[in-house]
Amino acid sequence: MTKADEKILSVIQKHRMISDGDTVIVAVSGGADSMCLLHFFNSISIEKNLNIICAHVNHGIRGEEALRDENFVKSFCHKHSIRFECAHYNVPILASQSGESEELCGRRLRYEFFSSLADNAKTATAHNLNDCEETFIFNLARGTGLKGLTGIPAVRDNIIRPLIECTREEIEEYLSFYNITYVTDSTNLNDDYSRNRIRHNIIPVLEELNPSFGNSFKNCISALSETEDFISEEVNKAFNDTKCEEKFIISQITSLHSAVKNRLLIEIASYYGAYDISAKHISLLDDIMNYGGAVMLCGGVSIASDGIYLYKVQPVCVDKEINVPYSEHVNLYHFSGCTIYVTEVDKDDVKEYNSRQFFENSIADADKIKDTVFRSRREGDRFRYFGREHSKSLKNLFRENNITPEDRYGVPFLADNEHILWINDIGVSHYAVPDENTKNYVKITLVKG
Repeated sequence: MTKADEKILSVIQKHRMISDGDTVIVAVSGGADSMCLLHFFNSISIEKNLNIICAHVNHGIRGEEALRDENFVKSFCHKHSIRFECAHYNVPILASQSGESEELCGRRLRYEFFSSLADNAKTATAHNLNDCEETFIFNLARGTGLKGLTGIPAVRDNIIRPLIECTREEIEEYLSFYNITYVTDSTNLNDDYSRNRIRHNIIPVLEELNPSFGNSFKNCISALSETEDFISEEVNKAFNDTKCEEKFIISQITSLHSAVKNRLLIEIASYYGAYDISAKHISLLDDIMNYGGAVMLCGGVSIASDGIYLYKVQPVCVDKEINVPYSEHVNLYHFSGCTIYVTEVDKDDVKEYNSRQFFENSIADADKIKDTVFRSRREGDRFRYFGREHSKSLKNLFRENNITPEDRYGVPFLADNEHILWINDIGVSHYAVPDENTKNYVKITLVKG
């Protein structure tokens, strides 16, 4: 028995990874780590009454080399009477279609394939201690929080990682002892990828500084994981305490220790469907709790604050873009969720020329709004206050005027070919405000419902 055997058995027992009679899907690339994992599970399959499935994915990236790997794994499985399943994808094309990176797309497809092979199965991947070191350094360089520095978990849902405490040297010793061959991915030999640069250039320096770096790292990860477990428990408690139906109570969130509060904001964002939450997003969520407003997060999720609650803004569904021509002969316009009235204002009722009064009361020069349309918001739209030299983006305009996210979409503006002339709750723009030469006045009013 090798050192790797002992560590793998210890990890499986410590984390209760498998039970007698389990189906185990072993993710196998054909490399050293995955061949060690496959051989190990095959060696205990009779004793533990395990149903072993070898799952291999050809990502359509490395051409003949990828086909070589596939045939190698297939041949090993045939020789040892292991069920072999293979999926073929063209990841570069699929990634471009989905907008994902090739790495994220490949990972998603792999796990979708694994889960399709059997119900209630365990999926074993070959991540080892060196992979944990690389992940730690990679996340450290990205400025991640504590959770990102706790390494790769030994168990997550139905995914198990029995090699997680084994070093590459111990895995290679295992393969040599049992005379198991493997293939080498040529992309692992160059420094085109961040993980390869860490593996080839950074970790060797750390091992020179401390020959026992692997053990020291494992102890460090263990201590960080204990701290992470404690914080996770506090965050889960805070999540339940601050949740009120589908909203979260701001006063209770802001009273928390910053370590718990920041993690709670990530959990809230994830609960609403957002992902890839960064420190910048946490800061923005903190800002809107104090000052109001809304934040758009990855995944198209918008979270808003009314000063009392944080809540998810439900997107406004518009069947098609609003584009209704304005006519001086029509004074009533119906839209989904609102009605707009355009009514004449008697010139005699205008006591004196007052641009601010016109602007604030949505009174426009009737001759300046000819050849216009009521339309929905578009990318790049800007608004210019009367008398100002510069226009303002609608994003900044809405935030400054506390326009709720629900009122930012689906509510039509009045615009000509070049400018926005009127926005509800804002007023009439510089280009449509009456002046001393105005002869005809109209008032624009929006009524919801």
